[in-house]
Amino acid sequence: MNVPANPRTDLPFLRRRIKPGRTQDAPGAAATAGLSVPARATAPSSPAASSPSLTLRPQATQAPQPPARSTGAQRPAGLVLGGAAPVLATDGRAQMLAAQREKAQNEDHEVQLLFPAPGIAELYELNLAQRVLRLSALESAVGTMVVSGCSAVAWESVRRVTGGATADGHKAGTPVMTAGNRELVGYHGKDALISLRHVRELRRAIFINRSSAAMGVRLLSGESIAVPPATNGTQIVLLVHRIGNVLELRAEPVPHDWPDIEVWAEFDFSMTHRAPASAYGR
Repeated sequence: MNVPANPRTDLPFLRRRIKPGRTQDAPGAAATAGLSVPARATAPSSPAASSPSLTLRPQATQAPQPPARSTGAQRPAGLVLGGAAPVLATDGRAQMLAAQREKAQNEDHEVQLLFPAPGIAELYELNLAQRVLRLSALESAVGTMVVSGCSAVAWESVRRVTGGATADGHKAGTPVMTAGNRELVGYHGKDALISLRHVRELRRAIFINRSSAAMGVRLLSGESIAVPPATNGTQIVLLVHRIGNVLELRAEPVPHDWPDIEVWAEFDFSMTHRAPASAYGR
């Protein structure tokens, strides 16, 4: 800062005015405690005599060093938020999600290997000429499949839990209860139902019709299909089994005079029974 030789003292609002009676230094020797400005002196100043606080002389800068690479064994210390946190192999939830992804990929691959089959919207009846149809993944997992006109039903879960029931209220084997305390396959009035929300727990089910009327299959979307009644001593059993993430419906002929036990044995159904509570030491 250049200090004038004759500063004005009659203006009190000046911030940098010189107090009256203060001896003025030479302009070349002006210095402050925090800022050192080299004066235009003829004698060169030594580097040791410069101000230790701040100087305006440019200093040599060092080239930036590349950041050191962190090894895989190093782990961040403290709290780490977001996706930067490493996923531990022992994390139970991560293992569960990885298993579900692998299972879904295997199911999709299994469905891709199937031969082409018509959908439920392309047929009006399952019979001995057109014996198979396949639902889409959405149709197989939404709502409830309603089978009307069914006299008896048998089911098997993925855990090989097998049971059966009739429209008259007789039951055999073991029911399969879902997470919502609802039967996976069972009767509601005179209609047999499959809870498609929990379809991944189902392995297969058969529906037997001993009446003279046709069975009907209806989905939540409104699509339906009919299964004709017994003719010429042959009845058609509706087989519903899950392949991957889709359901396939088949019309299988059996003799009309076979009882339910023989029909179960033909499709390899063996009823399971739940042990009484006393067997568990309760």
